[in-house]
Amino acid sequence: MERRGRKEAVVILILMIIIAIVIASWLTGLWSCDKGRSDLTEKEKLSIADYINSISVLIQHSNKVSVNFFSTLNKAKDITKAELEADLSKVLEESKVIMENCQEMNPPDYFEVSHGYLRLVFQNRNKAYEEFKPALSNIFQDTDVENSTTQIVNSFLDMYISDEVYKYFQEELKKSGEKLGVNNLTIIDSLILQDRNLINIGNVNNLLSEIKTVTNTAQRRGVAIISQSIVFNPLILNEQGEYLIIKKGSEISVTISIENQGNMVENDVLVKMSYSVEGISKAEEKTYIIKTINPSEQKSVTIPGFKAYPGKKCEVKIDAGPVPEEVLITNNTVIFKFMMEK
Repeated sequence: MERRGRKEAVVILILMIIIAIVIASWLTGLWSCDKGRSDLTEKEKLSIADYINSISVLIQHSNKVSVNFFSTLNKAKDITKAELEADLSKVLEESKVIMENCQEMNPPDYFEVSHGYLRLVFQNRNKAYEEFKPALSNIFQDTDVENSTTQIVNSFLDMYISDEVYKYFQEELKKSGEKLGVNNLTIIDSLILQDRNLINIGNVNNLLSEIKTVTNTAQRRGVAIISQSIVFNPLILNEQGEYLIIKKGSEISVTISIENQGNMVENDVLVKMSYSVEGISKAEEKTYIIKTINPSEQKSVTIPGFKAYPGKKCEVKIDAGPVPEEVLITNNTVIFKFMMEK
């Protein structure tokens, strides 16, 4: 049965990817009908800037919703069913608002195709959250477990597809700018499916079994870095390939959120940032101690004072913990590559 379910999941994934590619090809064909222009008025430039700012807000909100969703799953066996359903309802409500706001927006001329991709991204994400909540409720009640499990796999597939379509959106947005004479028009990444192994029904069954396990009295310890919460000062301007591009300045500070994903209060949690620069052999290290962090609590950590090197390729590695007896350490480290504008 599990083997059949795994094959079905793979088939569904292939079909959905094919659909996404077909849609992309069709839309690209429509886009190629336009010749483009480069004589933008100040009003049009302002309209494009407002549009980019508006969709950036929606994308950042969508990233945050995903972080909250998976944070809820991580603590699902340590909270009541009522709390779990309330948290999932909040996720769904915020996702619906994001989707509706995107649908109501009127993109500037030449951005209709890229905005169509963005609508599809948020529609798939909202569909994923809509399907997940009732399916999980059925599994808790041991009602139609097989179909509900498949529905949850499909929810993760919708997240995966939304992430893939988002890449098309980024590319089309860049093309839209180029047709208007605006080069290097980029926008932040958005990857909401934190673990792509969850498109496999076997892994989903393991996740659901763990969630259903009653371990409220068992000690579970662990901290995690919320990578999507990263904030640089000077601020991030855009992305070029694998590098974040930040504004020019004389000094750099980095802010990121750390979450206690266990069910124990943690004390004296070490956060370390290692800053390395192209052409400089020795990395610079700075540390911060979180005195106390409660279960499910997030704390923002800022480490300042890194010297700026405009135009050079830089990298910051952030480590949180691990705390004693922590089992899962894959989310304790993140690495960001960046460059400061010259």
